[in-house]
Amino acid sequence: MHVIVIYGTVEGHTRKIARNVSATIQSLGHQVTVFDAGDLGDADLDLADAVIVCAPVHMGQFPSAIAHWLTAHDSALAELPGAFISVSLASASPFPEEHAEIQKITQTFFGQTGWHPVLVHQAAGALRYPRYDFLKRLLMKHIAYREGGPTDVTKDHEFTNWNALAAFVTGFVEHCTGQAGAKRQAV
Repeated sequence: MHVIVIYGTVEGHTRKIARNVSATIQSLGHQVTVFDAGDLGDADLDLADAVIVCAPVHMGQFPSAIAHWLTAHDSALAELPGAFISVSLASASPFPEEHAEIQKITQTFFGQTGWHPVLVHQAAGALRYPRYDFLKRLLMKHIAYREGGPTDVTKDHEFTNWNALAAFVTGFVEHCTGQAGAKRQAV
């Protein structure tokens, strides 16, 4: 099986997640190609048996490059099993209303793009304090403080549950290989 992984990133953490997804797929014995949606022209989806899209939420929105790519490839994507990994700090929040809000943002995004993946995973992102400008660092530190999160601005703080992410990817790949086996038996 060949899985295409498309990602968008703002601060680089979603790239790290996409690479982790790729490593998990390879460890399962499958082929994978990883693309940055911001750098993509036309990815050849004819080679793909499945697609995984990874995108971060910033200021209530997913990157426009991801939305554009999904919209531009809607007919090809409709033929492939797809999974979506939404990356946000809200997924690490102890407050249920933030989890509900990120679910709402994700569902709105699917409505806007017309793409409806088989599986969705909400992955916690990272605070990348050293990469922020002064105002963003101050704002993010305030938000983290209010939620009981880390406020040491001298280093990055990752919240991604890598084991849960690997389990999600493994489950999606197993789902896809199960579907492919069922199709072969039906033919």
